[in-house]
Amino acid sequence: MTDAIVLITGGAGNIGRSVTRAFLEAGARVAVPVYKTDQADALDALRTEFQGRIHSFALDLTTERGTEAAIREVMEWGKRLDTVVHMIGGYTGGVKLADTPVAVWDRMIDLNLKSAWLMTRAAIPQMLQSGGGSFVFVSSRAALKGRSGHAPYAVSKAALITLAEALSEEYRAAGIRANAVLPGTVDTDDNRRAMPNADHESWTQPDEIARTILFLASPEASAISGAAIPVYGRS
Repeated sequence: MTDAIVLITGGAGNIGRSVTRAFLEAGARVAVPVYKTDQADALDALRTEFQGRIHSFALDLTTERGTEAAIREVMEWGKRLDTVVHMIGGYTGGVKLADTPVAVWDRMIDLNLKSAWLMTRAAIPQMLQSGGGSFVFVSSRAALKGRSGHAPYAVSKAALITLAEALSEEYRAAGIRANAVLPGTVDTDDNRRAMPNADHESWTQPDEIARTILFLASPEASAISGAAIPVYGRS
């Protein structure tokens, strides 16, 4: 991944920082959009350690205008775009389908799915101009099983798999690959606070997810496209 230009949406988050670090350590140059909910100093340590190879900017990537502006920002900074890792997402659950408010459904679709589609649509023309590239979407184990009580979240994450498959089918001949990773419960501070009595030792570590994403984006995975890769750890 030496000198590859990589856009990591959600790259300032709890899991995102591990993914951003993995790409930087592999020699990539990484652009990270930040949002108002991200910690102000989330990327400070990485900026210090990898001077000149990380670029951040503030944009709302749930809008068409925001995603198009993000791609322009990356192109001005890096002059090309090799990989998009889309990690923006959120979770709301706790009720069954008939009790789900419309606002919750809309938020899950907008945050987890629409943002990915908008970013993909904006990035594809730039990748086509440079002869190809790769996308990696972060889905969830809930896309395949364990959906009860959080159907809107599960549906939005399942649709990310279909998005990766469709993208692979449509653009494989043009050199664009697309894959999805499906983490189980991730060992983050937020999840430990939310589930203090759970077996944390069985949860997936952020670094494990980062290594899987890095592999899928790398030349070593050039034959892999349209795949949904479970990253469940021992959970």
